Amino acid sequence: MMTPEYPEPILLDANPSVAVRYEYGNIQLKLQTQIFDGNPTAYRFSVFNQSDSISPLISKIFFPDDTITVILPVDFFQIEDLGYVAILVPQGDDFEIVKNYFTIEQTGVFEFPIAYIRRKPVILVGNVSRRIGKIPIVGAIVQIFDSTGVVGNSKTNTSGQFEIELWSPFKDRKDLHLTISTEGRYSRWRDRIDFQGEKWLNKSVVLGPSALFISQGMVYRVIQNETPFREGPENGSPIKFFLSEGDIFVAEKVAGDQLFGQIEILIEKNGYLQHFEGWIKNKYLKFIQ
Repeated sequence: MMTPEYPEPILLDANPSVAVRYEYGNIQLKLQTQIFDGNPTAYRFSVFNQSDSISPLISKIFFPDDTITVILPVDFFQIEDLGYVAILVPQGDDFEIVKNYFTIEQTGVFEFPIAYIRRKPVILVGNVSRRIGKIPIVGAIVQIFDSTGVVGNSKTNTSGQFEIELWSPFKDRKDLHLTISTEGRYSRWRDRIDFQGEKWLNKSVVLGPSALFISQGMVYRVIQNETPFREGPENGSPIKFFLSEGDIFVAEKVAGDQLFGQIEILIEKNGYLQHFEGWIKNKYLKFIQ
């Protein structure tokens, strides 16, 4: 058997050794923050496989002045994985957690959307229903007011439910009021709300007259705000109340263009419905039943 012959190797600088350098690509994950509410003391940035939300693939702590950047080798991310989620957890208060779902297809810089940092909001949830039959009221306008005006609003859905988010400091406010209006279908409802330092409040509201009330005569709806509700039918008779659009009036008798009957008012202090008798001009009313 003959021994094979090979060409004479060419050695660099006559050094009888050869150095080989391998260069691997890397991936740079970058995330910028913008603070809306609060002062984080630090940030924990973690990357998870979407199939495992318990054990992070990597987790690092960054301080507020740091640039949130993580450099990883390209083979850190496996082709067979379904995807990843980057989670930013601000430290130092009850902050919202920021999540970004992503996949990696090539090397280079991967920049996430700006992370807006704020403390978890104050949330008011509730439902609005009709007093008779407890039927949900759809499309009711729900608003929260303070001394400056409207600070939050919502509309009830097909189940009569609503949800309003406010900035965290509102949990300690004592000047908040909740109003519910229905474009004249029912009386405008208003009450004070107090979160008492908590971040969650549930409020159920019932609108409309009672079944007993509307069974006592002909039912009308008031069609104009500041409608006089008087003690007698005479011009200049003392005014008991000014009624609002949507208030319900049950008529017992008619005298010319004046109707005598009752209105029903919820006494908020004890939650009772109380009836008051008086007179209203027919032009301020619309017959319902």
